Amino acid sequence: MPHIIYVHGFNSSEFSYKSQLVKRRLEALGQPEQFSCPRLPWQPLKAIALLEQKIEQLLSLNESVALVGSSLGGFYSAYLSAKYDLKAVLVNPAVEAPSLLRDYLGTQINPYTQEQYELAEEHMLELESLDLPACDANNLWLMLQQEDEVLNYRAALERFPTVARLICEPGGDHSFVGFDRFIDQILHFVGFQDDF
Repeated sequence: MPHIIYVHGFNSSEFSYKSQLVKRRLEALGQPEQFSCPRLPWQPLKAIALLEQKIEQLLSLNESVALVGSSLGGFYSAYLSAKYDLKAVLVNPAVEAPSLLRDYLGTQINPYTQEQYELAEEHMLELESLDLPACDANNLWLMLQQEDEVLNYRAALERFPTVARLICEPGGDHSFVGFDRFIDQILHFVGFQDDF
């Protein structure tokens, strides 16, 4: 069974709501060691380096790895899925991150960690350097809600016109309302064989 790395979004942390739902489900199944959600640096290339180190460590132990990424974490997960040929569930992914995050240039405070930092143009260039995913469509599950107040869901449909599985619901919001409905299906998609 795979090790699931939950990749949190912009100004989030390992304590994000969706990550905790996945973590608790794996704990309930007696598989807590199959989950991790590292706290990511706010600098894109540092975040990717940390995730690559984690993935490569797991692969070196002959563990399979799968990703669940939300928002900016979905953007990162697409890059990593393409690089390492991993299953990835992209939840309202910020596929236009290099342009979207320009609206946030300047001082930021992470509401989870209280870390204060300066988001600058150089960080947008880092995002652009990661914006080249040629993912295997069979590895991707795209989860979108059409009333996402942060992102235009159509951008993700255009970026990933063919995926193994697509959920595109009317309503909802950027958090993906009712994410818990899909956790067991996500586990099956990434390779858990148990009957839940």
